[in-house]
Amino acid sequence: MSFIEQDKNVIAPLYGKADIEIVKGEGSYLFDSKGDKYLDFVAGIAVNALGHQNKSIKEAVVKQMDCFNHISNLYVNMPQVELGKKLLEITGFDKAFFCNSGTEANEGAIKFARKYFDRKGEANRQKIITFVNSFHGRTFAALSATGQPALRQGFGNMPGDFVHVAWNDCAALKSEVNKDTCAIMLESLAAEGGVMTLSAEMVETINSLQKEFGVLVIVDEVQAGCGRLGTFLGFEKYGLNPDLVTLAKGIGGGLPLGGVLLRQKIADELKAGDHGTTFGGNPIACAAGLAVVNQIDAALMKNVVERGAQIRTALADIKAKYSFIKEIRGEGLIVGLALDESMPVGNVVAAARAEKLMVLSAKGNVLRMLPCLNVSAAEVDEAMAKLAKAFEAVAK
Repeated sequence: MSFIEQDKNVIAPLYGKADIEIVKGEGSYLFDSKGDKYLDFVAGIAVNALGHQNKSIKEAVVKQMDCFNHISNLYVNMPQVELGKKLLEITGFDKAFFCNSGTEANEGAIKFARKYFDRKGEANRQKIITFVNSFHGRTFAALSATGQPALRQGFGNMPGDFVHVAWNDCAALKSEVNKDTCAIMLESLAAEGGVMTLSAEMVETINSLQKEFGVLVIVDEVQAGCGRLGTFLGFEKYGLNPDLVTLAKGIGGGLPLGGVLLRQKIADELKAGDHGTTFGGNPIACAAGLAVVNQIDAALMKNVVERGAQIRTALADIKAKYSFIKEIRGEGLIVGLALDESMPVGNVVAAARAEKLMVLSAKGNVLRMLPCLNVSAAEVDEAMAKLAKAFEAVAK
């Protein structure tokens, strides 16, 4: 029985899976059971930031496994401390909290923001403003923060006090923020929601509201952080000043790892027992995370910027040939192609896969590409040639 048949017999049917049996990965490539080689521009949905089988990550994991796999958060976990120290050094934040995933990181940030005001005697400050088409996770509070109503349907009542305004709609945001607002929560680049970038006016508006009303700013860096936009954290490109930042995906290099970075004023209002996790900050995952962060240097960021520009130049040539391609979107190595309704994005994803290129979609009929951060110029050329052939196939 094939892997695919076994999967259907065993695994809950919650994902639309490609008809491929992956058996190995190496660098920017994946190999299937038939021996076919695919150029991977999905990277585990921005998880494999340094590609498959990164040597330093593998060595760090094995070294930690020779010590212990897990001790819980009842004891000092030095891999967690070392990763925390490195992140705080790079980002200028004051404290770190580790968990297992992006949705858990966002749950934590939401709880920390509300607890902050509660401890300050402002329990009325509960409302959190997020954005239409945003994506913050699948657990209940993170799902309530997510600006996609269809994802909440059928799951009953959601946690309250979340308001969604249109992306880059400064007037709508201003109308919602007042002295009772807890936080503004946003992605530095809304990748799942359609590869949407922030306008300068929206950044200025958020900074102004933060200063005027003391509202907290939570920036979700789950997909755009850890170097993917060409800066360690995506918000650095735009000039936001967040009080809380959430991380996951790329930071673990393939292992389950998430985190929240906090300013000291928020950490000062937290006490033991306010929040917790059994597996969060697992020593093996943190050892891998430190190996990832240690490789996100100036040379890698230069590669992100250059390869992103290379992709967009090639996409401009493709776009010129097809009227159904509306817009090139993104920053760094989150790249999107918005298509009109005459060309379903799923058709392009399938055609690219037939050319042995893996890409994915985003909301709003957008083709999305998330190559590893150390992708080479030659690999980008190869990917764009494959994508050009895919567009030729679907346009016939």
